[in-house]
Amino acid sequence: MNILSMDNADNNALYLFSLHDDYMIDFLGNDKWCYTRYSENENLENIWLIYSDNIPIGCIAYRTKGNGVGEVKRLYIINEYRGKGISKELLNTVECHAKEQGCNTLFLDTRITLEPAVSVYRSYGFNIVFQQGLYIQMEKKI
Repeated sequence: MNILSMDNADNNALYLFSLHDDYMIDFLGNDKWCYTRYSENENLENIWLIYSDNIPIGCIAYRTKGNGVGEVKRLYIINEYRGKGISKELLNTVECHAKEQGCNTLFLDTRITLEPAVSVYRSYGFNIVFQQGLYIQMEKKI
């Protein structure tokens, strides 16, 4: 498997972002009104895709949140490849990049009901720092 850095206009990145959006909208059901599909307004600074046999199977993105804080965005793995440690490889890629940028904290937000994602984040060292209803914010000191 190869992890490659991409730009926002890469067709494979846009394809995976669309799959991520579709998954989230389906998952949220009646709460889908609170989800916003990907747009360039997210101001993602870096995107990485992971490939298996030249097929894009997952993605992750990064942007600066504030002074010393980087934000993890759009972590998504195609269903058939989940449970193989790919999320942790992508999170490690973002963490290494964030350290190079001088960040000391990684931040992300998700829903507490996305149990597999929350479990991955916790096992990677993220802790919940804020919760409002089903919405949570997580941080990891790096």
